[in-house]
Amino acid sequence: MPHPDTSRLSSVLYALPAMAAAVPTIPAYVLLPSYYGDDLGLGLGITGAVLLLVRIIDMMTDPLAGWLSDRSGQRKIWVGIGAVVAGIGLWFLFTPPPSPSAGYLFLWASILFLGWTLFQVPYLAWGADLSGDYKKRTSITAMREGAGLLGIVLAGGIPVVMTHSSRAGEIETLAIVTIILGAIFIALMIWRVPDRVAQYRTSDGGNPDSLQVTVRLGIRSLRQNGLFVRLLSAWMINGLAAGLPAVCFPLFVRYYLKLDQETENLLILLYFAAAIFAIPLWVVLAARMGKHRIWCAAMVLAIVAFMFVPMLDAGDAIGFAVICIFTGAALGADLALPPAIQADVDDWDRFRFGKRRTALLFALWNMTNKLAMALAAGIALPILGAFGLTEGRSDNSLALIVLVLIYAVIPIVLKAGAIGMMWGFPLDASHQVAIRRRLLRRNV
Repeated sequence: MPHPDTSRLSSVLYALPAMAAAVPTIPAYVLLPSYYGDDLGLGLGITGAVLLLVRIIDMMTDPLAGWLSDRSGQRKIWVGIGAVVAGIGLWFLFTPPPSPSAGYLFLWASILFLGWTLFQVPYLAWGADLSGDYKKRTSITAMREGAGLLGIVLAGGIPVVMTHSSRAGEIETLAIVTIILGAIFIALMIWRVPDRVAQYRTSDGGNPDSLQVTVRLGIRSLRQNGLFVRLLSAWMINGLAAGLPAVCFPLFVRYYLKLDQETENLLILLYFAAAIFAIPLWVVLAARMGKHRIWCAAMVLAIVAFMFVPMLDAGDAIGFAVICIFTGAALGADLALPPAIQADVDDWDRFRFGKRRTALLFALWNMTNKLAMALAAGIALPILGAFGLTEGRSDNSLALIVLVLIYAVIPIVLKAGAIGMMWGFPLDASHQVAIRRRLLRRNV
């Protein structure tokens, strides 16, 4: 059935929760691994292993979240439940005791990521439901990811302002800000943004399949949906290429560049600010030249920037700041364009297989992203710990070489592979318009 026009206000209110959800992104993905492993003394190896286990378990909940969202005929209720669960886990994970155990990290990280899944899967699917237009989808996705980057910049700005605060104080403040903003923005979204999925569920007819049948059919159809497999593979590879530098960022600044915490906070802020300013440019270029081609161009930009990392010396804050600007700009495309391409692939999936499985496909999408981040932490931290990258052995030259390899060299290779997969991606604007027309004629 045709998409009703999505108002500008609805798009804005849909995007705002992404800002709240993104505030803890820096500590959850960038700071917490080194905070628990180094600052709190848990150990890099143990921390990496626990986070890898949490992520693997968390991945198993994505198909359930997608199935519940599709079966219930609503996105709103699961977004709300997920937000509450995530808020509880966030508070305890971000306010640990002075010497937390591995069990403490496992418990509260598991609760946080369970809530995050229950929120994020229906939230992403909700965005795909709001419009069927090729360019409008890019705009909605860019608005959501731009709001998320604003939240990240806010998170980066808080430690900069708290110049004399400890890392523990900064992370606790970020948890408080996240919970307050989330309560306001998610309530507004649930109140005012239309939930289209109930309309689709009615138009599809029939009863939803069971979870077992849905997952089985989804896996079987994946083998036949080459577009989704191709995009998902590129997303996974590029996600690992982004996750390795994210996990290693504080360690690279602290041990390789030998810069202080205030400089580290400024560099993080600069990185995400560059992503925000670059998103409008990527959206304009994608509308003219195609989403997949512009995404590839952004990955090339990141590769060129990473090539200069091995040339840096200790104390080279300016040189690294320039690299942060260009890799941050490339991040803007990583965030805005692939989910918009995925929404178009969802149309193809529905056309090819005759079922609406938006939330399930985004659940698999979410699982892939989590796997990439899990591998990043599970690979990088134990290896660096084994090579002795610790406070007492910061001059270990072999460990620093390994750190550079993980932070910059391996991501270059991975991004090159993702570019090879996506450069000739066949689903462009003209194909998506044709698919939408055929879906309208089928009334699905």
